[in-house]
Amino acid sequence: MGALGKVGLKPWLFGSTAAIVCVIGSTPVYAQTRTFDVAAQPASRSLPLFGKQAGVQILASAKTLATKRTNQVKGDYTVAAGMAQLLAGTGLVGVPDSASGILTIRDTNPVASVEYTAVQATSSNTTSIAEGPQPATSADSMADTQIATTEVVVTGIKRSLQKSAAAKKASNSIVEVVTAEDIGKLPGLSIAESLARMPGVAAQRVDGRAQVLSIRGLAPKFGVTLLNGQEMVSTGDDRSFEYDQFPAELVSSATLYKTPDASLGTMGLSGTVDIRTLQPLDFHGRKINVSARVDSNSIGDTIPGTKSTGNRLSFSYIDQFADGKIGVAIGYAHLDSPNQKQYFNPWDYGTGNDLGVNGVTTAYTFNGFETGVASTKTVRDGLLGVVQFKPNDTFTSQVNLFHSKFQQRMDGRELVGVLANWASGSTPSATIGTAGVTVTNASPILTMRKDNRDDQVDAISWTNSFELGEWKARADLGVSHAKRKEWMAEAYAMPTTPITFTVALPTGYDAFGKVASTFDFGNGANYRLAGAWWGGGAYGAVAQVDDKMTTARLSAKRSLDWGVISAFEGGLIYGERDKTLTYVGTNYNFKNASPCLDGLVCAPMPSGLLQSSVDLGFAGVPHLISFDVGQALASGAYIASPNDPKSPAWNWGVNEKVTTAFAKFDINYQSAIPIRGNFGLQAVSAKQSATGLYVDASGARNPIQGGTDYTDVLPSLNLIAELGNATYLRFGAAKAVARPNMADMRAGITASVNTSDHQWYGSGGNPNLKPWQSNDYDVSLEKYFGKGAYVAVAAFIKDVTTGIVTKDVAYDFTGFVNPSGITPTSNMGTLTTPTNTSGGKVQGWELSGTLDGGQFHPALEGFELIGSFSKTKVKASTDADGVRVGTLLEGLSGEVWTATAYYENHGFQARIGERYRSGFTATRHNAFRFVTDTIRPEKIVDAQIGYTIPSGPMKDMAISLQANNLTNTPYVVTQTVDGHTIVKEHHEFGTEYLLGVSFSF
Repeated sequence: MGALGKVGLKPWLFGSTAAIVCVIGSTPVYAQTRTFDVAAQPASRSLPLFGKQAGVQILASAKTLATKRTNQVKGDYTVAAGMAQLLAGTGLVGVPDSASGILTIRDTNPVASVEYTAVQATSSNTTSIAEGPQPATSADSMADTQIATTEVVVTGIKRSLQKSAAAKKASNSIVEVVTAEDIGKLPGLSIAESLARMPGVAAQRVDGRAQVLSIRGLAPKFGVTLLNGQEMVSTGDDRSFEYDQFPAELVSSATLYKTPDASLGTMGLSGTVDIRTLQPLDFHGRKINVSARVDSNSIGDTIPGTKSTGNRLSFSYIDQFADGKIGVAIGYAHLDSPNQKQYFNPWDYGTGNDLGVNGVTTAYTFNGFETGVASTKTVRDGLLGVVQFKPNDTFTSQVNLFHSKFQQRMDGRELVGVLANWASGSTPSATIGTAGVTVTNASPILTMRKDNRDDQVDAISWTNSFELGEWKARADLGVSHAKRKEWMAEAYAMPTTPITFTVALPTGYDAFGKVASTFDFGNGANYRLAGAWWGGGAYGAVAQVDDKMTTARLSAKRSLDWGVISAFEGGLIYGERDKTLTYVGTNYNFKNASPCLDGLVCAPMPSGLLQSSVDLGFAGVPHLISFDVGQALASGAYIASPNDPKSPAWNWGVNEKVTTAFAKFDINYQSAIPIRGNFGLQAVSAKQSATGLYVDASGARNPIQGGTDYTDVLPSLNLIAELGNATYLRFGAAKAVARPNMADMRAGITASVNTSDHQWYGSGGNPNLKPWQSNDYDVSLEKYFGKGAYVAVAAFIKDVTTGIVTKDVAYDFTGFVNPSGITPTSNMGTLTTPTNTSGGKVQGWELSGTLDGGQFHPALEGFELIGSFSKTKVKASTDADGVRVGTLLEGLSGEVWTATAYYENHGFQARIGERYRSGFTATRHNAFRFVTDTIRPEKIVDAQIGYTIPSGPMKDMAISLQANNLTNTPYVVTQTVDGHTIVKEHHEFGTEYLLGVSFSF
């Protein structure tokens, strides 16, 4: 008892038996919300601290607590939910006595007689406090009796789902939670795919990978991503966080806030995702994990010099020192993954009569097509470091470091065919027949592509929490920096003489088009280097993104006894962000050009340039010549022209300084129906400035800048009514904002005086843009069954009061250079620019749940179903000028659902999951420009089987076989022609297989 006495536990004697009692209060308050800050530490230290912060008496035997270590509890929880979080996975349970106010801690698997008296506890009354008050005996009647319980060690995904459900139930906001074991063991290959299984969340695939997320029907740019509470920068062209940058192996948990919380700081219009990394003091003792997986794509090798196999490696080390006062975590994750793509893209549809095609002139056909393959080698190295220092119960300091280096190397080979006569000097003739469209006297172009992209993301944060009397203060500082450098290039080849080919499209959307020809596309002797249809021999562009952010936070909170007001938190959050984007293009002309095919220029194929041919058999072309773009440009066949800066839309800088003052009050109303929650207010003061280029009619480029400042006041309310029988009714109301797309905030403008009406016209960005704003209303009804199962139904309305649309507005062009020599009728003209306007309305409902088979019948133990369904619709407003806010519709899938079934028992695991999203539009960046696509509905199926060795020298070694995109779901882009929906692009990425082994010790 001496050692226990040193940590503040007061010894009490019951007969001859020693026990430990923390005498803090005398009234049970298990349903009331408290603010906790209890680190992961030995149970003999954590329980007194928890009892003090909860205001309850805690009774436990010395033997019960020996060797036990509890979890971290930090934040606002009910006493019941806090205790459940504290004891999760420890083998300890809390049994409350509603009469005496004493909470007894018991071991579900005692190794010896436990020093209690009187009543023998059974599994029927030894339940977690999270299940509500249970009958319990007083401390005065305990005797030396062994607790008769059955050992149930909950591990794996089942435990993680229980933790997720507990966090969802305890939160004062409407949230969705995924934990590390969800990410590690669900079929998803990344954190993005795991987050995409949350209700109302859909992933957008980029080159087959889930990269960005749409939350509740809104585009990725409307969400905000935090790392350990710190807003993250992005390597993309806008604000959207690219989740494939972040190794899932280094994630502890991720929470999606669907309703705002005033103390959260930065929030999104659609939602806020807070990613939490490993916390060393959350673990019990030293933990080391090593894993390795081999990766293979079903399409196989597509391009010479590339591979369809790869690997994934990870390592993590976690330990505590100085009697649990210092914690250290180090994590490393390496990914070398192949991404393969096959595609067939027809374009420019019309009737045969419109396009001048012979045959059935009223039939719909296309003006051209491109078909090819692309292989991307993706290499990512992620490093995480965490140091926690907690010398006592009143002070904690933590430093988080994160580094990610992401390298992508894409090579593409493509055949481009054109039916019309605008593409080259030859004059093709097209005829529609039963076999498809036959084109004679054609000159198809072969395009060789390369895209080398290097990304780096670094983040460091320093968080400190400490007690000042009755106040708990927090001081944080964070810096993050993202960089991207990308080189994209194309070079071309053309047959030496015109050819004949036939191309046919399949019926529907689920297959490739086919090309047939007697011409040998794989014979290098049939080709020469060619200039593109738009002139020049080759083209390249370099894109660079630099995104820096500094954040600071100072806040404090304390408990209150003001009637229904139980706590207050307030503070200041400051953030400054600088982002620049530059694109510089280079034209490459032939050194020894010669005319070919009626005016186009060509050049001989350099010796040794050609590689082995590529296989486009899926499109009817068994062989296609291949060469590397970089080697071609370095071969001496080309001369690079001076750098060609792109338009102002591609060269800009934006600076933002945002200061947020917030205040939040917790609500705790005890009645027949207890109500908890919070209400708060944020005052957000923003100062923004932007730079760019002004381009006049002569093409001269001049610097230009602009900016504005404003303040938004954002109230929020979250209420939870505890209806009894583990049923909760939640309501949320708030005003939310989303800052504009940074490209829309650019200062760059292109302007000139029209020669016909002598009026100024221009286009560009708007550095005076204000954020999107909405009034949000949420309601959710949740019913929990046991520890991990639940069913929830939710509905929401987002009344978007302020939106952004690109339209023509009056603009004063005074001071703009006019090299045309034409005198304008006025300096007032028309500028096409993003403008604040009315918004629209987003509304929908969600159904989600987790069902544990063992709760229905013992034979179903180990089986579990996880699913969700959401339905969303958008009504976009039309402003006074008749312009519709189409941006609000971007990313909208009217229906999104996910379903996962798994079995996990006796070390065996088997899972299969499917996620579906209905058709939607999405903006993406191809090699040279932004493109908005209309994408067909898609279902993605993943599966996994595995086995974890339960005992022996290889104990805890896990072996798994995993498949992603099991059914090879195509990514299909459509277009609408005269009311008909027709395929525009058909991409297939193959199935990815992973075989892996992991070991923990």
